[in-house]
Amino acid sequence: MIKEEKTKKEVKRIIQNHWLYVICICVVILFLGFQIYNVHPDALFIQDECKDMDDTTPVTAIGAKEINSYQIPAQDHTITGIQLQFVDTSSGLGGEETVSVTLSSEQGEIARWRIESEEMSDGQYVQLMTDQKYTLTGEEVTVEIASDQAADASHIALAFDRDMQPCIRLIYGSVSSKWSLFLISAVVMSFILASIFSVNAVKNETLRFAAFLAITGVCYIVVVPFSHVPDAFNHFIRAYEVTEGNFCTHDKQDEKAWLPEHLTADLDFHADYSSVYLHRNIQLDEKARRYYIHDNTALYTPIAYLPHILGILIGKLFTHRTLVLVLFARVFSLAAFVAMVSWAYRMCSINRGMIAVTALLPITLIEAGSTSLDGFMISILLVGQAYLLPFCERKHRLTKVEAALLWMLPLIFSLCKVVYVPFALLLLLIPKESFGSGRKKGFFIVSSFAAALSVYFAWSAATFGFVDRYAAKMNGNSGEQIHFILTQPLAYLNVLRNTLHTWFDLYLKGMFGGIAGWAQNVAVNPFFPFVCIVCTVIMLTFHPESSLYRDVKANVLYALIGLSVSVLTFTAIYVQYNALESPLVEGVQGRYFVPLLFPFGFVLSSILKYIYRTKLPRNGLELEKENQAEYQVSRYFYLFATWMNASMMLEMMQGLWH
Repeated sequence: MIKEEKTKKEVKRIIQNHWLYVICICVVILFLGFQIYNVHPDALFIQDECKDMDDTTPVTAIGAKEINSYQIPAQDHTITGIQLQFVDTSSGLGGEETVSVTLSSEQGEIARWRIESEEMSDGQYVQLMTDQKYTLTGEEVTVEIASDQAADASHIALAFDRDMQPCIRLIYGSVSSKWSLFLISAVVMSFILASIFSVNAVKNETLRFAAFLAITGVCYIVVVPFSHVPDAFNHFIRAYEVTEGNFCTHDKQDEKAWLPEHLTADLDFHADYSSVYLHRNIQLDEKARRYYIHDNTALYTPIAYLPHILGILIGKLFTHRTLVLVLFARVFSLAAFVAMVSWAYRMCSINRGMIAVTALLPITLIEAGSTSLDGFMISILLVGQAYLLPFCERKHRLTKVEAALLWMLPLIFSLCKVVYVPFALLLLLIPKESFGSGRKKGFFIVSSFAAALSVYFAWSAATFGFVDRYAAKMNGNSGEQIHFILTQPLAYLNVLRNTLHTWFDLYLKGMFGGIAGWAQNVAVNPFFPFVCIVCTVIMLTFHPESSLYRDVKANVLYALIGLSVSVLTFTAIYVQYNALESPLVEGVQGRYFVPLLFPFGFVLSSILKYIYRTKLPRNGLELEKENQAEYQVSRYFYLFATWMNASMMLEMMQGLWH
């Protein structure tokens, strides 16, 4: 009784002290509950031969004399039923007709069904379940369809897609809709509770941040199919060829550039989760090797794929299953991202809140747990800035180790992704006293940039053939596009202006959690980007003060960095992807500008502190006993990030799993 009373008092005390936070948690769970209810998962793992129901085509109506027979590959899995899409060739399935369907394998007949026309819906799938599960061993199954009407009297036809593939789905070990809903609810609720627990139970701010990143990142690895990450196949091919000693991509004529068969697990671009699931046991064939074309990723150096390379090398010690190696690459990529961003969060006393904002965005975490290099690039940029900025506020002489690491920053940025080299201009903010004199500072910066650009141009010369060949597929000639930009700069500036005017809202949504997925095809409520921007402004307003915020040179430099990186990004896409002298830069996505959130936050924080300098408490926080408290990201922001990411996961389940 005494323990129960203590427990009740403790619960009552928590509610009294944190009643607003508890209400917010309940609101988040309520809204996510409505979203879960609207997911409507029918069968999570189905093989869909008919990719787009809008492109279906009716063929000859089913007749009684000739049985329509179709062979479907069944993989090595358990079949629990089939789904067929019928089309009415007359109008409205008005006539009475019975269609018989037989499912059989090489081992014999599996099941037989009879379907009345009134049980069908025009253009919709009819689900036929077997009385038990049938485990097959790689053979094909045969679906036979016949009608009780003569061909000229029948009005029912099987639908075909535009590639003339029959619209037949094989259902593999699927669970009922209710159980699917229950499982999804359990997964999402577990994510919510784990996130809230990590934020409130872990006392160390850095560990709390790292735990939240890890939990969310792992969920995205589970939710987002490998084939739905932008250029996932080509990035994985590039990382894998490095593990075989090919640090630079070679042409097809060089047999050393040939890689094992099934390196992409025989998946198509944008393959849904059911296809990924069915290909999970495919193994690399070292004896059958071929050349994989990946021109658009051939230009990247091995440095950009270090986590993926390490994951693949370790994975190859245990298995040759392609998708398991992909999983190793994704997990190691996420682990590197969490470790590096958490380190940056701990080191950086300037603009720390923007590290949290950048890292907790859905698109950032999706990229972090993928085979793409973007997640690693974001973490490199955050670590580089977090390491460099504290030196800008001190005038102590640099040690040899510190000087060496700072000197290497331009080189690392250029070798990972050259459009982010302007970030290394932050070296200009380090006081000359740290180098000994202004002349030594100038030599240090010039030599570091000279080395970085020399190495980059040398690497570009080695890979230019692949870049030019890829650009030729997209726009005909990258050289002519570059000539247009250089000779008609005003016309190109007008192209940039028109592009921003046309798609600025999409760029904001792509950055701040409103759009994700391949080519921005998964969207959530615009409420999330709006609230994320508001939370960011509030966070920046109350961030601890820094002398750099009052430095005009620092703010101008960060603004120029953001502008130059933006122009370089647009230009790179324009040269490689767009037709000659195109009026708009097509192909740019909001995720490309995520690394610019930190510079944006720095400048905006300086402006806010200048506007509200007389109203805000010193150092941006209330001080207790004249000791500056450690700046912590609000748990309300963590709760909002939980809601935003959970909502995006549900949208991805709905859009990518079927």
